[in-house]
Amino acid sequence: MRENMQAPAVSVSVCRRCGVVAPAQGNACDICHQPLSAVRTPAPAMPADQYWVAVRAGFTCNSCRFLAPLDSLDADGAVECAHCGLRQRFDSASWQPALDHAHAVGDLAGPSPEGRNPHPTTWLGSDNPHARVGDTRTFGELSDGALSFHAAPGHPVCQKCSSLLHVGVTGPGSCQSACQSCGDRATFRLSDAARALHEGLIAVVSDDARSDRPKAQLSAPGGGVMTMNCGSCGAPLTLEGKGSLQTCKYCNTSCIVPHRSVSRALHEAIEPAIWWLLLGGVSPKRSELLEEHRGTSGETHLSAIERIKKAAGKKTLGEQPGVYEAPEVKGWNLTQMLFTVVLGMLALLIAFGITRLVTFSF
Repeated sequence: MRENMQAPAVSVSVCRRCGVVAPAQGNACDICHQPLSAVRTPAPAMPADQYWVAVRAGFTCNSCRFLAPLDSLDADGAVECAHCGLRQRFDSASWQPALDHAHAVGDLAGPSPEGRNPHPTTWLGSDNPHARVGDTRTFGELSDGALSFHAAPGHPVCQKCSSLLHVGVTGPGSCQSACQSCGDRATFRLSDAARALHEGLIAVVSDDARSDRPKAQLSAPGGGVMTMNCGSCGAPLTLEGKGSLQTCKYCNTSCIVPHRSVSRALHEAIEPAIWWLLLGGVSPKRSELLEEHRGTSGETHLSAIERIKKAAGKKTLGEQPGVYEAPEVKGWNLTQMLFTVVLGMLALLIAFGITRLVTFSF
């Protein structure tokens, strides 16, 4: 569902090192912990109905019960635990509430209480569940069963030099990034199954979604020591550094090694990585809030003044708030009648006294 959004889009500030939103009232970046006064920068301009959302996700393993990272939009029905290596079923329908949540955060997050694209006539600020994201908070959080999901406005950054990327959509579910600082380029592609998970999903930027490099062949028999082989020639891969792009020493091919696999191979703590969703249009949550303001009868949304009139059952003398006719009460008002009679008699007595004084004076 799309609404006519005529109000100008609200600009968003991000951390120029990690790309995640820099809250207006925050002091330090939640990701890189740098002072926001030193790293805050405006996010690159985007079409009014498109926005990038930084996400990090994890699932609770059925075997070891650790929270294992999900560093891409896996939609094949199975995931592998980065802690114990168990490959297990993961219902792709679990992504749907998470993607709805990400869409809502990208659309409704602050610092404006109305979100990224304020409606020209309808005020949603008092009902906006994500108004604090981008103002005092970085992430909007969702826990749905085994899935843990965090989302924040932002913009993708280069994996090599941590500069904000220029990303262009090249086709359905496909995009290409270019870093203007170091010249690094990459292409990404969503599977058809992943694209079908959410109507507003346009593209994704994550290591697992790269389509311009072969993926390393990974294996860990029985959950034991992990082995990695070049996706091009099959030779063993030796990790150099913690980056997901590793170069084969035999054929000089650059291979993609998932972030969770790098951490596991290096025997380091495995934390969910930040990856990026490009979403577009009005989020289902904004549509829901607009419908609530319209009311169940389908009438157009009432302004605050009109709702006060309707609730009070009063007619106004004008369009200024707080100016109303006194409600008419039918029947005899005995108190008012008695008060009028007493005032009338008092007026007659005063007039009689004044007349007597004038007469005696002459």
